[in-house]
Amino acid sequence: MAFRLLLNRLPRWPVVGLLLLLPAPAMADQARGGGQTRPAATSSDDQWSIWLANTVNFVRLVEVLVLLAGVYQLWARRDERRKAEEEASRLARKTANYEAWQVINSAQGKGGSGGRVDALQDLIQNGISLAGVRLDGAWLEGAQLGASQLRHASLREANLHGADLKEANLENVDFTDANLTGADLRGAHLKGAHLKGAQLGTADLRGADLTGIREWQSVKSASYLNIEGVRNAPANFREWMIANGAVDAQTTPPDDIDQTFSTVWRAV
Repeated sequence: MAFRLLLNRLPRWPVVGLLLLLPAPAMADQARGGGQTRPAATSSDDQWSIWLANTVNFVRLVEVLVLLAGVYQLWARRDERRKAEEEASRLARKTANYEAWQVINSAQGKGGSGGRVDALQDLIQNGISLAGVRLDGAWLEGAQLGASQLRHASLREANLHGADLKEANLENVDFTDANLTGADLRGAHLKGAHLKGAQLGTADLRGADLTGIREWQSVKSASYLNIEGVRNAPANFREWMIANGAVDAQTTPPDDIDQTFSTVWRAV
């Protein structure tokens, strides 16, 4: 409050400064003469030097006040700047999400990646749900889709080789004829997922929720599929998968698990 009052008085300061400048020589003479007024014996050069020194000091004072006023403005408007930055960031994310959805929608029904991997990862990073997205035939090899919301998505014939789907919500996802070789599905929620014709060789299903998975007996490959600790598996699921090459540390002796080949070679 005191600083605002000081700023409000700034226009009067030049006048006060000029008044202070004019009597300066006479006041100096009085100080040297013990309070007695002396004749104006100083030269014009001395008067000019005194006036110039006072003017420089006054200019410096004005500069300091201007600087303080600028600092005050920065401090007073800090909330406005923060809100403006947050709004700019929100608009930037909104624009990025819109462009990512354009990439995904324009590539529907087409093979290859088509930029969908980056688009999907950007949406996941921004906390956008991918529920119901259609990615049939998409090439998503190695895509980082962990913890994503993909429920009711269609991934028929999609290539998800080595994809990260850890802890993803894959409820009712259609994986018909999808390539999930080497995919990380640890802790994923696969409730009601369709697995007809899916390739699951060397995939990791540890801790996954398999409630109501469909057509699991029609998978094309299950060699070295890790099913340790799966939850809510259908009846006979473990036995059938192990008979078709899956591994489970709880039921499969370690000596029976071949550790010498890469995941790609095992899948083949």
